[in-house]
Amino acid sequence: MKRLGILLSAAAVLAILPGIVLAQGTSGTGTFGGTVPTTFSIANTSNGSLATALGTFSTLTIGRNVLSTPTPLSFRLRSNAAYKLTAQVGSLVGITDGGPSGVSTTLQAIKTGDIGFGFTTAVDRSGLSVVGGGTSPTRTDSIVNGFDVIAGWPSVTTGHTPAFTKTLHDIYAADTQIMSGDRISASGDNSSGDNFLTVTVGIATLPQYMAPGDFSGTVMFTIAASGT
Repeated sequence: MKRLGILLSAAAVLAILPGIVLAQGTSGTGTFGGTVPTTFSIANTSNGSLATALGTFSTLTIGRNVLSTPTPLSFRLRSNAAYKLTAQVGSLVGITDGGPSGVSTTLQAIKTGDIGFGFTTAVDRSGLSVVGGGTSPTRTDSIVNGFDVIAGWPSVTTGHTPAFTKTLHDIYAADTQIMSGDRISASGDNSSGDNFLTVTVGIATLPQYMAPGDFSGTVMFTIAASGT
């Protein structure tokens, strides 16, 4: 009896000691949360900042109905929402904005309308983490009418600026939409090698007896939410 009493007394002591639980459990909660932002990205083909030449004409040697077509510019687009791509010409030096030069009895200088602009290669949708992309892509990315020169630049027959469907004049001083489409990236981040579209744009001009001198300018490309 004495042994039983000692055991019962010990059990009673354990039952009232703080922090000691016998034959029962408790639970608690910890919350978590965050926000996946709507994100758009434009990068060069090495996933770096897009800050390179769109096209360098160098010296425009005058020939016979031969366009000058410098190496076009390729870059990558990513998004997790429907997008639009815009372009805008600015920072002109030694060249003015205006329509194409034509037959005239007054001296002519090169203008934005003398330089054709557009997509020179089909959009690459082959990334395995591109929505509707892959080896047999089903997605559609719409190039705005006139900016598609994938079939080639217009021919030159008169020795004057040919009938470019779009020129730098068409994207001067205002963000001008040139392409749009649905969400691009299914997953991945800005280092991924399979979650982007590759687009290629170029310029072309006909070397002519324009006023001599150097010229330059910039084209700013912007990817943003469709409809904004």
